[in-house]
Amino acid sequence: MTPAAEESLRVLRTTENLSWYVVPLLIFVIYIYVTEAERKNWSAFYLGICCWAGELIWEQFNALILHFTGYAPLWCTPGQSAFVIYTGLNIEIEAFFAVAGVIIVKSLPEDRNLKILGINNRIFLPVMWGLISVFVETALNHAGMLVWDYWWWSFPHLYLVVIVYVTPWFAITRAHDRLSIAAKRRWAAILPVTAIITHVILANMLGWI
Repeated sequence: MTPAAEESLRVLRTTENLSWYVVPLLIFVIYIYVTEAERKNWSAFYLGICCWAGELIWEQFNALILHFTGYAPLWCTPGQSAFVIYTGLNIEIEAFFAVAGVIIVKSLPEDRNLKILGINNRIFLPVMWGLISVFVETALNHAGMLVWDYWWWSFPHLYLVVIVYVTPWFAITRAHDRLSIAAKRRWAAILPVTAIITHVILANMLGWI
């Protein structure tokens, strides 16, 4: 097992590094959702929840990679966090994904055919946000805050990281355009419940993540 994986397991769901900045961080996330609800921007509201819950499920999969390989997850957050939720997810990252879906939806123009630099905005914007996300991850990796232990999931081999980011941003864009509010509401209920159930099974009952 890599040193980063060992350290992430050592601090996994412990409160030894808990800090007061978590409180304003959570208030910030709550404020965004209250604001979108007040404006009745239900697409951003529900898809934001879907993005948050989907990230939890995805991170559980990443933690399972560590469990079954005994070596390392694809990405690891070993320290410098107030609270590590899974081996590759901390509360700071989860706060980002809690608002990421809202940001994606709010950045989409009402005109689906509008072009940006000659490219349809429904293609340009998900790719742009995906590349920005990869840039941030690369910077965090360079700072040692986000560790990549597999050579094919590391700089300069970032193609898989790009795909992992661009794909959900495309999915959110498509869901915003294609799904009804009722369907978005259903998914905003299904995904969090699924994340909770899988956490209880994989973390509490089996102790795998």
